[in-house]
Amino acid sequence: MSNNHLKIKYFDLYGLRKEKGEFLESHSVKNTKWRELELKEPNFWFVPKDMRGERLYKKFISVKDIFIFNNVGGKPGNDSILVGDNNHELKVKINQFVQLLKFDKSKALTEADKNLLKIIDEFEIEDENLISYNYRPFDIRQTYYDERIYTRPVSKLKRQFDKENVCLLVTKIVTTHPFQHAFVSEIFPDVIFLSNRGSTNAYIFPLYLYNTSTYAPKKEETKSSYKNLMLFDKPKEKESNIKTEIIEKLSKAYKKKIAPEEIFYYIYTVLYSNVYRKKYNEFLKIDFPKIPFTDDIKLFNKVSKLGKELADLHLLKSKKLENNKSVKFPAVGDNKAEKREYKDNKIYINDKQYFTGITPEVWNYHIGGYQVLDKWLKDRKDKDLSREEVDHYLKIITALKLTIKFQKEIDELYGEIEKSLIFCKK
Repeated sequence: MSNNHLKIKYFDLYGLRKEKGEFLESHSVKNTKWRELELKEPNFWFVPKDMRGERLYKKFISVKDIFIFNNVGGKPGNDSILVGDNNHELKVKINQFVQLLKFDKSKALTEADKNLLKIIDEFEIEDENLISYNYRPFDIRQTYYDERIYTRPVSKLKRQFDKENVCLLVTKIVTTHPFQHAFVSEIFPDVIFLSNRGSTNAYIFPLYLYNTSTYAPKKEETKSSYKNLMLFDKPKEKESNIKTEIIEKLSKAYKKKIAPEEIFYYIYTVLYSNVYRKKYNEFLKIDFPKIPFTDDIKLFNKVSKLGKELADLHLLKSKKLENNKSVKFPAVGDNKAEKREYKDNKIYINDKQYFTGITPEVWNYHIGGYQVLDKWLKDRKDKDLSREEVDHYLKIITALKLTIKFQKEIDELYGEIEKSLIFCKK
């Protein structure tokens, strides 16, 4: 039989086991309503995909082709020992674990534990290895960063955060949720910052590169992208991580010099458009995001400015967070996070205390695979929240409320972007 006559059909069923069993008893191959799949190169998906808009999307430029360098985030390997709320807690945990391993080597269960075991006789905690760590959205911890112990130390990436920097976090593969996997950080981030699902790792794209003499051109890249990063050039303290050719092409199109920061924040705005996310969801789940660039300089400036405001909001640096009177924590008590129950626009942390002024949209807001407000409280179960932590949570709530407002404004602009495009990809 010719391959032209072969067909692949698909059917799936969601529900309880009982419902599935009843379906199987009443259906056969003949009376099941199959959906015929259209298989296309190069992926040959064996599940239904909405591929509308593919032709246009392919003309956008991938973030991996905009930035010179990217890497997945750090992976301690044993978060319970190597990640903590503060340096004192970290030191205590590590010292106790070291003594335990010396007494019983079989307690080395993870790769990080086994790495520590190899150097345990000469190991001593060094304060310089105690660093800030962006663990989850709006959740900054401390980690003990020792390349001899870390399961994935990603040293080149970590160096980019030894000095002032900001980075974009996105995914390459999204396995379950719709694409909502974009955030920003000024601190060295964790590999599952955006999701703890399978291969949905967080890829980090710094705005600036430090120690640029370590970045030699790859064979497949043009030398113009690296003209300031050549091994034999005199190294500068800081370089743009956005390729020179991208900056030059946009500057030429807009007839004015475009700064790397403007491009960075323009990208961030696009990634927060719900119109863009919904329209290209299937493509955003299978590879790095591709970015459309408008040929209208006024629109570019407006979008970029909006991205800077949004990033400041997510970094909790925005002055707009100071006016959060609509969100309150009114009841007095011990602040113990015994539960996280949402009802009547309130989040209860125990039977008496609650945060108020939270709409369902804010409570259910996701960044990556995490329901932000629920996740933050879940990670502090049975802990007495300090005044600083209460204030921090109030800021998160306000930031999410304002993000939703920003996204509506972004969506109004996004339609204009696609009306007239610069196709950066050759």
